[in-house]
Amino acid sequence: MKEIKKNIILLGDGAVGKTSLIRRFVLDQFNDNYISTIGTKVTKKEIEVDSLGSRVRVTLMIWDVIGQKDYGLTQSLSMRKIAGAILVSDLTRKETLASFQEYWIPKIKASRGSIPMIFLGNKADLESERQFGLDEISEVAKQEQTFTSTQSFLTSAKTGDHIDTAFELLAQVLADNRDLEPSPEGQETHEVKNLANIIDQMIADFSDLYGGIVPATPIVKHQMELSGLDPKEPSKVAMETFIDRIAEIEGRLLKPHDVSERKARRIQLMNSMDLNP
Repeated sequence: MKEIKKNIILLGDGAVGKTSLIRRFVLDQFNDNYISTIGTKVTKKEIEVDSLGSRVRVTLMIWDVIGQKDYGLTQSLSMRKIAGAILVSDLTRKETLASFQEYWIPKIKASRGSIPMIFLGNKADLESERQFGLDEISEVAKQEQTFTSTQSFLTSAKTGDHIDTAFELLAQVLADNRDLEPSPEGQETHEVKNLANIIDQMIADFSDLYGGIVPATPIVKHQMELSGLDPKEPSKVAMETFIDRIAEIEGRLLKPHDVSERKARRIQLMNSMDLNP
């Protein structure tokens, strides 16, 4: 049996249910508690598909990345080796569908190029709260995708509806297009406007230093927790502690002058903003 390994990523605004979808697909479990992803987490799942006349075992490395749009660098780092994407919207929040074309699809194309994409409307079990449906999602899919004719689904991490189907379809498309080598289609810019942007830059800097976004994320997450830093609503006090803690770790890897330079730059950026403690 042929075997291939592919990186895929789940993208979408915060709280659309990306982590819950991955848990349901990989572990067949559901938890109502909301978990905010910090940085990037990778989960592995093997499935078998029929592709080009033969049976293929596809190992999916499933990347789950923070959904807040202030973390564009972290998201871009996570897309560097991605072969396919699942874009997730929340059926109870129409703005999460608009984000596909306003933010996530342009970011995919700028960071990685034209890759297979599957489009989901999640939380289908909340029928009375829906603000849009499959027709609206399919319209976006038709405009943006050419790899498969069926590419949009309504899913529920709670009931499991259509989750396996969506992941298996993406695996099938990746197996059929196993030699596809996309390339970025644009140049991204990342402005520093708030504390979250500074954290985003710090994650990127530390990831480059520590061997990549995946090994760096647990360390960054731990330092955030020790600093009392909420990446969604960071405070200046917690940010100061976080800068100190990251500098201490970087001191084990860099020369003192380089550590001081990094720390001074971050503090200067933080102090240049009109922020409340």
